[in-house]
Amino acid sequence: MAASSVTSEAILFFDHRGISKSMLYADFEAILDGMVGMPEFADKEVRCAYCLVNGQLRVRSVVLFTIDFDEDGMADTTWNVPLRHLAEHAGQGPDMGAGPIRLACRSQCPVAWHQDQMWDPGMKPGANDFIAIRDSIRERGPKMGLVMDDEMEAVPIVIGASAPTVGLERKDVEKKADQERVRLARIIKELRLRVQTLENTQSEDAAKVRYAAQQKEEILIAQLEKVMGQFKAIKSQNGALREQNDSLKGQLLSLNQSLEEQNRRSEHQGSEMEVLTEQYKLALEQRLEEERAKMSEQLHSLEMDVLTRDDLIGQLREEISEQKRNKLKDANSGAQKTLEKLEELGLSFIAFHPGAGHISIAADQVASYMENPTAFAARKCLVTEDHYRAWLSHYESPTCQVPIGAEGAPCGKRVIRVEVPNQFKPGVSDCNANRCQNCRNDSAIDNVLRFR
Repeated sequence: MAASSVTSEAILFFDHRGISKSMLYADFEAILDGMVGMPEFADKEVRCAYCLVNGQLRVRSVVLFTIDFDEDGMADTTWNVPLRHLAEHAGQGPDMGAGPIRLACRSQCPVAWHQDQMWDPGMKPGANDFIAIRDSIRERGPKMGLVMDDEMEAVPIVIGASAPTVGLERKDVEKKADQERVRLARIIKELRLRVQTLENTQSEDAAKVRYAAQQKEEILIAQLEKVMGQFKAIKSQNGALREQNDSLKGQLLSLNQSLEEQNRRSEHQGSEMEVLTEQYKLALEQRLEEERAKMSEQLHSLEMDVLTRDDLIGQLREEISEQKRNKLKDANSGAQKTLEKLEELGLSFIAFHPGAGHISIAADQVASYMENPTAFAARKCLVTEDHYRAWLSHYESPTCQVPIGAEGAPCGKRVIRVEVPNQFKPGVSDCNANRCQNCRNDSAIDNVLRFR
């Protein structure tokens, strides 16, 4: 078979499912230079494979390496694995279609200080990384842009057909024997590589197991120390409680003895205590009776004083009212004459009050109106002053006044306004039966409020 002089470089990315991404080496250099990021690999350590491929899309060299990406998907700037140098100086690997490849991995690394940045391939049946690389290069090579060579395989030409048959057979046997030795050597190397890979994998797994066991042991030791500390603390507390219990038992015995002694003494003193108690009760009752009589006399005298004061206050109020009326008469005598003259001239005095409307006030009624306009309007509406004031408050703000809740605040919901004072009923007209349980039931209120 004629060897192809055309070669290309490709980078394959692996994940837990296999090969997830592929690109040319030139594109990978752009990633290393920080010109392009890979968000799908953000904050991950990714396994990769550098592949040197000939024109027939057959792998010639493979370098298995790892590379870290930061949180933004950018490659580690300190990464400096010489992929091409490792591919040139790598050891022999399995045959992937174009003879034994050059393989650089963790178990077979030509540069020892780069071993930590390498990884070993899986060669289990059904999960062989070399087969995955071979198939991926064949399938994705044309799409990736790998250079291909269209040269045909060279056909061997037999020169000297008249050569002796015996010589040709001997040469064929020797050639087959050499090929068989080469094949066996390749198989042995592949088996050695597989054994070494398995040994490295087993050693790594064993290290992980030892580390996990060590961590578990440390955790168990810490838990054991904690439990032992708690046990010691509980033991010491138990000892202290026992000592306290013994002390309390001694105190209890002494108290029992003292109580028994007191009981014996009280039995002898019981009769004397009963006599003293009776005497004390009699003296106390006598004292209470005396104090009760004194308090009754003081209360009677205070009640008489209150009655006397009320009489005096009433007399004084009458005198004050009489004096006010006299002063008003004296003060208004001149104004009254003026008002009468104005009335004779055709002037009239009109005041407006809600519920009463416009009220015409005569000249002789002006003083009474000025003294209490609200009472004057209430008389015109044929109601009392208190009734008129309650209606006026309802008229200005027609809300429910039924107390609700623990504080007794008014309900405050809208009710039907009563336009006429003498038709207003305090406690009924200003209560909404539909919203307050304490009101009478009247379903017509909601209907009226709804149309308003």
